[in-house]
Amino acid sequence: MAEVVEVFIGVTLVGVFYGLSYWAYRARTDRSAHVGLYILFGFPAVLLLVAGGAAIFHYLELGMVVLAFGVAFGLPLLKPFRRALARFTPIDPGSPVDMAGLCVAFGVVVLSAFPVPGTSGEVGAVSIFSLIVNVLTFAAVAYAAVGWWFVRSGREATLRLGLDFPRRTTIPVALGFVVLCLVAAVGAGLLAQIYQPGVTEDVNDVTRDLSSNIQNPIGAIVLGLSAGIGEELLFRGALQPRFGIVLTAGIFAVIHGQYGFNLIILGLFGIGLLLGLERKYFGTVAAIITHATFNAFVVAVQAGTG
Repeated sequence: MAEVVEVFIGVTLVGVFYGLSYWAYRARTDRSAHVGLYILFGFPAVLLLVAGGAAIFHYLELGMVVLAFGVAFGLPLLKPFRRALARFTPIDPGSPVDMAGLCVAFGVVVLSAFPVPGTSGEVGAVSIFSLIVNVLTFAAVAYAAVGWWFVRSGREATLRLGLDFPRRTTIPVALGFVVLCLVAAVGAGLLAQIYQPGVTEDVNDVTRDLSSNIQNPIGAIVLGLSAGIGEELLFRGALQPRFGIVLTAGIFAVIHGQYGFNLIILGLFGIGLLLGLERKYFGTVAAIITHATFNAFVVAVQAGTG
């Protein structure tokens, strides 16, 4: 039953993102569709801001979360904000596609950063089936984000995502970036041990709990491939050419909220920057290999240390 629910959620998310992406791309030439995007995100933003402002006086935590969602959906609708963002990112301030993408991305960031009050915010152990559903969902959303089927052909969408045949240097470069990612992770861990004692143990516990069902060679490989392919297609493949390396790395770090908001997040941000540079200069395939190898290595270490 749980597997059926996971598939249903994945298919639903893909359908929603394809519908929204089609709408946003159509809004480039259809004024009514463009206005519709403002209504789609603006109306909930106003309601959330009003509700959050009222709730904050009685339920501070809930009010803050509601306000944060209102800001996330509403801020990208303001063209001056998009113009300011465009000064240090490739974002087009006049693009309805970029505007809608920012609304969704900021909403996901808030959802990751601020768990709904009354919930534990804990994430259960993943299974191989869940990982397969996740990678298929992420890949489909990435293709939807670049307009596959309605504005780009399959080949055009694949090239837009930065996917190409590996070169002879791809694997050596990818493995070199694995070492750099490990340095970033270890560096953040050392800082956490110095300034936030106990955080490293908490993060290790979370990682161990998440991977408790897959702490074996096959599980490590599947987890590595799932995160490597799915997340890199979406973040470095689809988002980075529009949001830039730094903003994409920030979003990438924050959505891994299961590790908590502490100095470890600096390591995730650093890894995101490294993967972004790798995607820019060596392609998405290299970034996928790096991410997959890094994650598989982490799971293998967890399994080896018990």
